Amino acid sequence: MKTGEIVIVSFPYTNMLEEKARPAVVVAVTNDLYEDVVVCMISSIVPPSINSQQVLLIPSSTNNLRAESVIKVARISTLERGKVVATIGKLDESEMHQFVQAFKDLVIK
Repeated sequence: MKTGEIVIVSFPYTNMLEEKARPAVVVAVTNDLYEDVVVCMISSIVPPSINSQQVLLIPSSTNNLRAESVIKVARISTLERGKVVATIGKLDESEMHQFVQAFKDLVIK
């Protein structure tokens, strides 16, 4: 898995008790014995205005999303590789640039 790939994962709710299958963007694969996958959640509930920690995605043949969606960069989870159900697409060059910038804005203030 590579940074920018769009995968279907069992994404945990914040209470960590429940999960939901949903698309997510791969941030990285950990460089350790476990090789867990770090992802950011993608939601099809698009807010009226996009903030600096969100990236708007329009469905395309590259990302293979079915509906207009938003990457929620601040919704990060580290998951076992087995939680990845499928790889469905990837971010295009422009989306990847926006994603990296939003991630930088999140961690560098």
